[in-house]
Amino acid sequence: MKVILSRKGMDSRAGGIPSPILPDDTLLSLPIPDGTSGKPYGELSYKGQSYQEIIRQLHPSFDFSRNQTCHLDPDIYDGLGGRPAEWKPAFGQCEASARHLDNMGVDVGDVFLFYGMFKRTEHQSDGTLAFVRGAPIQHIIYGYMKVGEILREEREISRRYPWHPHGANPNRPYNRLYLPDTYGTFRYAASLVLTKPGQDSRRLWALPAFFAEDGISISWQGENKPILKDGCAELNSACRGQEFVITTSTGELQQKLVDWVDSLINRG
Repeated sequence: MKVILSRKGMDSRAGGIPSPILPDDTLLSLPIPDGTSGKPYGELSYKGQSYQEIIRQLHPSFDFSRNQTCHLDPDIYDGLGGRPAEWKPAFGQCEASARHLDNMGVDVGDVFLFYGMFKRTEHQSDGTLAFVRGAPIQHIIYGYMKVGEILREEREISRRYPWHPHGANPNRPYNRLYLPDTYGTFRYAASLVLTKPGQDSRRLWALPAFFAEDGISISWQGENKPILKDGCAELNSACRGQEFVITTSTGELQQKLVDWVDSLINRG
């Protein structure tokens, strides 16, 4: 089994803000703007509040006149408003990132761990949502998908998932749609935080110690390698990149990787 740390949601370049850790500990990944998707932020809602309202409260200067529609992908949150009755979860990828996944042999049975940029929020006295002043921005794992099927044909993608951004625009170069065997999203827990506590760079990660052992590899990192420090595997993760594929060369390391993923998915 390969594990893919897959970076998704708004960031400093796409959207301009982190996604919120809501007061109820929900990790609500905000989809990036996409003028070709046809899915307005105002149509999507979480617990009766539209994404447009949530973004406007957190980022009053967000330009909805230029960014009316969004790229809801991976589409894995149960219970969101604004989706068709025939909705099913899916994750799309295309171009260089999809080629990278193919070249790394990502296939049925492998697991995506979706992570993004998050910051704690709180309700103000008037009931609106705001980021907690001084709270850190961290890379946090917010959901997962175990791959059950991969669609590669344009017509099949558009026929079966017309509401998904990769189905609405199936002619994207090297278009792929990953469908789940199992999937889910998480509420905040310290075990889901990739960023090492107590320092400013969200890209400096603290992974389980076994990531520093010989025989485990994380793609797309260039010369960056996890090193054992303070009881964890410290990694200065790549600045840009979407799909970081984790592979192992021994059965012992593979079991440690599986156990780690299972511990995240099956947390109390």
